[in-house]
Amino acid sequence: MKLAQRQKLFQKPSREFRGKPFWSWNGKLEEKELKRQIDIMKEMGFGGFFMHSRTGLETEYLGEDWFHLINSCAEYGSKKGMETWLYDEDRWPSGSAGGMVTKEPQYRAMFLEMNQFSSGEWNDFLRTTDTAAVFACRIRDGIFTGKRRLYEGDVPQEEETVLEFRTRYSACNDNYNGFCYVNTMNREAIDKYIESTHEKYRKNCGDRLGTEIQGIFTDEPHRGGVFTNFAEGEENAVPYTPGLFEEFEKRFGYSLSDNLPELFLRRKEKELSKVTRDYFELTQQLFLECFAKPISDWCRENQFIFTGHVLHEDSLCCQAIMQGSLMRFYEYMDYPGMDLLAEGNKCYWIAKQVDSVARQLDKTKVLSELYGCTGWQMNFESYKNIGDWQALFGVNLRCPHLSWYTMKGEGKRDYPASILHQSAWYPEYHYVEDYFSRINAALYGAKADAELLVISPIESVWARAYSGAFEGLTGTDPEIQRLEEQYAAVFHMLTENHIDFDYGEEDIMARHGRTDNGTLLIGSCAYKKVLIAGLDTLRSSTLQLLRDFKAQGGTVIFAGSPPACLDVLPSQDIKRFAPLCTAIPLEEKALVKACANGREIHIEAQDANLIFARSFQSEGERMVMILNTDREKGYNNAAICLGQGKYLEQWDPRTGEIMSPDYRLEDGKIHLTIDLEAGGERLYRIPSRKRVLPKQEVFRETRTFSLPDTFRYILSEPNICVLDMVTVSDTGGLHLPAMEVLKADRALRDHLQLPYRGGEMLQPWYQIKYKGGNSRLCDTITLTYQFRISALPEGISLALEDLEHIRQILINGREISLKSNGKWIDICFDTLAIPDEYLIPGANTITLSMDYYSTCGIESVYLLGTFGVQLQNSGPDLTALPETISIGDITPQGFPFYSGSLTYRLEGLENTPCTVTAADFGGALLKLTGDKEAIIAFPPHRACVPGLYGIQVVLTRRNTFGPLHQTEKYAYAYSPMNFLTEGNDWNPGFTLYEQGLLQKPEILF
Repeated sequence: MKLAQRQKLFQKPSREFRGKPFWSWNGKLEEKELKRQIDIMKEMGFGGFFMHSRTGLETEYLGEDWFHLINSCAEYGSKKGMETWLYDEDRWPSGSAGGMVTKEPQYRAMFLEMNQFSSGEWNDFLRTTDTAAVFACRIRDGIFTGKRRLYEGDVPQEEETVLEFRTRYSACNDNYNGFCYVNTMNREAIDKYIESTHEKYRKNCGDRLGTEIQGIFTDEPHRGGVFTNFAEGEENAVPYTPGLFEEFEKRFGYSLSDNLPELFLRRKEKELSKVTRDYFELTQQLFLECFAKPISDWCRENQFIFTGHVLHEDSLCCQAIMQGSLMRFYEYMDYPGMDLLAEGNKCYWIAKQVDSVARQLDKTKVLSELYGCTGWQMNFESYKNIGDWQALFGVNLRCPHLSWYTMKGEGKRDYPASILHQSAWYPEYHYVEDYFSRINAALYGAKADAELLVISPIESVWARAYSGAFEGLTGTDPEIQRLEEQYAAVFHMLTENHIDFDYGEEDIMARHGRTDNGTLLIGSCAYKKVLIAGLDTLRSSTLQLLRDFKAQGGTVIFAGSPPACLDVLPSQDIKRFAPLCTAIPLEEKALVKACANGREIHIEAQDANLIFARSFQSEGERMVMILNTDREKGYNNAAICLGQGKYLEQWDPRTGEIMSPDYRLEDGKIHLTIDLEAGGERLYRIPSRKRVLPKQEVFRETRTFSLPDTFRYILSEPNICVLDMVTVSDTGGLHLPAMEVLKADRALRDHLQLPYRGGEMLQPWYQIKYKGGNSRLCDTITLTYQFRISALPEGISLALEDLEHIRQILINGREISLKSNGKWIDICFDTLAIPDEYLIPGANTITLSMDYYSTCGIESVYLLGTFGVQLQNSGPDLTALPETISIGDITPQGFPFYSGSLTYRLEGLENTPCTVTAADFGGALLKLTGDKEAIIAFPPHRACVPGLYGIQVVLTRRNTFGPLHQTEKYAYAYSPMNFLTEGNDWNPGFTLYEQGLLQKPEILF
């Protein structure tokens, strides 16, 4: 890309550099509304969208209407300059086609489980047709000895334990519409999946594939969990497929069925098991051959881009348990991807893994599904923090999670917040996407200066796996924990010292690796040094590659103890080779000295190890990105040496400006001193020729403007009162006392013998088509909500959902009209007028009569109007709307549930340029209004506006939609279950986030 084009795209990024959110199709889809939402996504700065079936979908998945709407959105999106992408499943994980594939039992996921019996418990009649093998052995503390296979009629000895190995299908559940996950190691099953999904898109979308529709997203496919209760597995089970034993012997030359105890148990402490390692390798190969390759081939044959991510990434254990080796799947994807859940997740190596394969195998885009599980309280600064380090480590295709079609029913609890019009900050969200798309444009096609290869230790984890080695997705075995700790430590020691590197996956190295004149080549990447650290076993193919590399003058570094095993068998070969190489302790100082290439960026600041940096080659010149990953601490006067160069440009991704910063030259190197704010980034270009650019602006304030203690204010929306406690009754004698709405819904479903709603419930479209979900009336119920009034309001409205199933609404016993006055926040909420005279001082009741179907649910209702709200022990109390507000949390000032925007009015700054610094506020961002507008969202939380007359705090929807009764205000991650708190997690009052200007901003002329 030529400089002029890159600069143009940096200043005004095109759609290819912009995010494409998961667009949650989770209700009764209407074409007009879908097109309206495409317009909104365009306004929000997105470059496209992934059309993604989610919990709550009412339109039949892969039905006639589905394909009509897919094509209509593709055509409309194309006209709007947006990319359209498909998603390959009804919810996730990919592979079952919403259960349509796994209706047939032979295609269902299978497990091989180990059951233990004492000699007295075992009888031959316990054998079944599913029994694969039976062994007798002695077991103590998970260690077995004296293994012998029992055949029919054999009797175990008294001191022996009998191990029965039996195959079984995965249990069916509602997440797969009453069926289960697919056997991804069964080619026939995946052919059926491709026929049920991909071929249907080809048939119904025709020549749109590869033109108006760019590609397809696969989400969390896996080969089944090994020794874990995660994802329908068990700690005593491993994935199985028919013909597994025959394939094992064919590929490895010995019998797996004769060695099943070695797969599940250990013969001695700290043992590495070749059987277990080979089992992992076989299931990895089968998963790739049966799932990854056929879908990849189909996409290429149809000129379709294959993207997405697989399960699970956060650690070595995560990927070993569910996948084997993630990096091997990436080879089959055009745009390999990752998933990053929760706000505080700092598993940086996830991005480094996928970027390594992308660089090695010439893949131009790296996708990240990000922001999942982060909650309604997320602000723009948090969105920046999560995305920043991923952009630094190579992510250039952002898939924000999640943009809801509707909030109806369970949709509103589907891993919020909704990054769409339901959030009050959606008109300003382009500020976030503009920022990241500029980084993507600046770095697109640039080659990272990474000459170090770090061998992945994933196969060492495989070899140490056994039944009991994991709990969920975490290793409990001390040796596996050591491998995890060393893996993370090596990453941090290198990255915190600005030594860039790629990971080397041994199977990819075996197929794509070669040596040339002292350089180790993997695909298109060249490495001058190779690091072996934290491995217990190495492949013989890797050792031979390293020997050739070393013989040609390459640098091989062994940090810490060299692997004691070759191909998982004890060997002296590596120990004899290591002393011929660079051997160092696994310590930071030694590691940095051995691995550095001399071109690293140097940063001097106190405790500045969390300032990361990468250097990239672009058009023969360099781009450098510096990032402070510390979200709490900034650094003043950080001294930075960018290395060789004469000239320097600063490219500001927040504004699109390109400026000339202050710097100095020493010994042919560029030095500069900067103040780097918490979470701050800098993007520099080091050109070969000097350009005339504007100088970086410096603020020079002279005097302070004193703010008052109270402010007049403007609300962008009516105030809100949430009513989420309800009593339930029916004509059959059911009477449920007042309880939170979701608990009441579960109690009603217990009474009606209906399954619970939730994130993994039976899809409404399936209930409607096969279960009478919208035709079989389950009950007619009466819901009663209560609130108090201290000051009678005027013009109050009631907002609720599922109006089509409401028979009657009474306010203090008086019926109101069911005619909707319009929508509120989302298409699921209708507003109804409450006549002023129906309300009374003191206690008030709202009584709803509702027809309840299996697709219905009991939800909160909301009062809207010009009133204040005070929270009393008896519940919400409507008061007069305050005339002014004070600096500090607005929730006790009459706005506990308000979630729109709030503008603090200012006077006395007309025609006066001033800078505003406001770091302490509750909300998504600040918007300054004056002769022009400015956004304050990222540190240092400063902007300049002439004629300032208002500071607008754009709030989040957390205090409206919750979770409102979770004892802990902040959770590490948010899922549908956070809204169903019990026991000590339940707060009978309201757990609210502080909102508004919490401290006075500083205003300087």
